[in-house]
Amino acid sequence: MSTMMIVVLVTGALVALVNGANDVSKGVATLVGSGLATPRRALAWGAGWTAVGGWAGALLAGAMVTTFGKGLLEAHVVPSFAAALASILGAAAWVLLATRTGLPVSTTHAIVGSLCGAASVAYGVGGVRWGALAGRIALPLVVGPVVSLALTALVVLVVTRLTARREARTRGGAGSGGGGAAAGAGLPDCVCVEPALASVVADGAMPGAARIALAGPLVTVDTTAACAVDRPAAARVTLDQVHWATSAATSTARAMNDAPKMAALIVAAGALAGTAGGVPTRAAFAVVTVAMVIGSVFAGGRVLTMMSTKLTRMDRWEGFAANAVTASLVAAGAIFGLPLSTTHVATGGIVGSALHRGKGAISRRTLRDMVLAWVVTLPCSALLGVLAYFAVRLFVR
Repeated sequence: MSTMMIVVLVTGALVALVNGANDVSKGVATLVGSGLATPRRALAWGAGWTAVGGWAGALLAGAMVTTFGKGLLEAHVVPSFAAALASILGAAAWVLLATRTGLPVSTTHAIVGSLCGAASVAYGVGGVRWGALAGRIALPLVVGPVVSLALTALVVLVVTRLTARREARTRGGAGSGGGGAAAGAGLPDCVCVEPALASVVADGAMPGAARIALAGPLVTVDTTAACAVDRPAAARVTLDQVHWATSAATSTARAMNDAPKMAALIVAAGALAGTAGGVPTRAAFAVVTVAMVIGSVFAGGRVLTMMSTKLTRMDRWEGFAANAVTASLVAAGAIFGLPLSTTHVATGGIVGSALHRGKGAISRRTLRDMVLAWVVTLPCSALLGVLAYFAVRLFVR
């Protein structure tokens, strides 16, 4: 393996490492915020499903590889190894800085900004397909958090109103019954399933004969506490268990969305390194996936704290709603090649889950810092991409 190829793999692993550290919280923050998991357990859970998502991205997210591997430069541009390597380094540098300060940022934004900065000085401003950036990348990144916020707010609002109606009926219809109760308090959150029961009954058509009758399975929907008392032997699926499942889905979808972007950069840089064969796509995905998992486990704590406790408090229904919406949107984006930012979508969902509680439910200072980080990600990563390009040119032509 040539020195150039080693450099490509190491820099690719670096950007994937900081991606894992910054992004793992997006799938597990609601578990910690709603009290279902400790930070350490949540990070381990997110890292495991990140591995699943990375490999799933290799199989299912080919459209994303195409978007980032071929669709951002004009047809007349002859790519250079220096610019490709600088794009990776600039993105890694910005995400690393943000992670050190505990701010969740979009790796997608960082990659796009760094690539545009490096490409603009390497090929000229006309070498970037700005129209493709606006339509295929910028638009989904802007629309994603808005859609996530609106959908989550709608789900939580419906749950909150159902809670109020249930309380009103319990109190005999006096008042609205809201009383500041948590969303979903007292609503059915458990499905109990008991197996079919067999019994021997007389057969009316044939005197003296009997037949076996099956009754069930019996399905009951109630609160978790009621299911535990009334149906202790039944198989149960609770809201908390589904919350864990949506967290797994979000972590998987996040990795499935991000891994192809980073793998595409590694493949592109490897093809330009001057070594026959370049970097195989599967090898690129393997490097990215392993590095994301390592970053998730060992460096994901700072951003997790910001997302899970500093932005807003949340209850189990709110956390579930935010995670379910995030998982659905990010998975759809990965499959259809729309590079949604999990950071933006997850944050939109968490904010949307708290809107029904009114003014003061969200830490404005924390939200302000996060949005500011989003706004400066593109220009800062572009600048870092430019600096990385000039640095790389000192060693590579």
